[in-house]
Amino acid sequence: MPERVKLVYIINTLGVGGAEVGMCRLLDGLDEEKYDVTVVALDGQSTGIEDRVPDWATVIRLRHSSGNFLSSGWKFLRAVRGADIIVGSLFHSAMVAKLAGVVNPDAIVSTWRHSNSFKTQKRRTIFNLTSYLTDVVLADSEAVAKTLLEETDIDSSLVHTVPIAGINLSDYPVVTQEATDAAVVGTVGRLAEPKNPFTILDVAEQLQEANIKFEIAGDGELRDQLEEEIQHRQITNVTLRGLVEDVPGFLSNLDIYFQPSKREGLCITVIEAMATGLPVVGSDVGGIGENVKHGESGFLYDSTNTDAFASTIQDLAQNRRRRAKLGKTGRETVEELFTQTNLVSEFEKATEKTR
Repeated sequence: MPERVKLVYIINTLGVGGAEVGMCRLLDGLDEEKYDVTVVALDGQSTGIEDRVPDWATVIRLRHSSGNFLSSGWKFLRAVRGADIIVGSLFHSAMVAKLAGVVNPDAIVSTWRHSNSFKTQKRRTIFNLTSYLTDVVLADSEAVAKTLLEETDIDSSLVHTVPIAGINLSDYPVVTQEATDAAVVGTVGRLAEPKNPFTILDVAEQLQEANIKFEIAGDGELRDQLEEEIQHRQITNVTLRGLVEDVPGFLSNLDIYFQPSKREGLCITVIEAMATGLPVVGSDVGGIGENVKHGESGFLYDSTNTDAFASTIQDLAQNRRRRAKLGKTGRETVEELFTQTNLVSEFEKATEKTR
């Protein structure tokens, strides 16, 4: 039997996020007999997805509550030296992966891009200066790939689009759009500025008299500010659910999915909502604008267009048949493009081209 491919996958944390969930779905879809996988978490103190990492993979936590960095650092170095493929996900992990490639120049270095914009100009500059250390850049959507080619110095031959959603459709039963007295609008994501959560409050406030409820799942640095704003403005139709472990279960109780992000990569939660058969109302950015077809599987507007969001949500809340039709189209899109099989196949194509 041929020797297994040694894959080292470096990620910032083991907390819950799109990049982390996508990693678990990718690894879970790989053939255990073909791959020997080591997951390296730069900050091993964060938790949330460790139980989703395949039990046949090795996990190394570089920064851990035990403080035993010397031992974990040595394990990491040994894994890197023996690696055939080194993957870095998110900015800091991508930089570590590039440095690991210097230690092991025979390894294929693959780095992910999960956003169609850089957080700072400094990061863009660093990306350009270190691009020669990457053999493959994995763009998690066509929108991200386009941005890379237009706004950076990266060689186009290095960029491969690999949608990271990795959906197993059996995990996402289709919602039954029934007549309801109070439609439920929901969103899932980190409570942070890029997700634009205050616009959700603005829309909800407009629709307080329309008997429409808003459920916000997720946690993050804006949680306290959102709670204060809800109380200050006396918005009675919004509930902050906090971190939700069972995302399919949460989505199954919704009628409409709402994602008014300011910037996005693929946006896995929108893909999950589409898999559940929910119509999506969202901003025309990144993967949302790329994958939600306006008028066919949802509706797209500028992230600041509160009136359009509110009007569309109100219309959909009153038309269950239209919700079902939009949701059916969205589900078909996921089945065609965003399954776990697609993710694994595209990842292997991208990394095998350079081996």
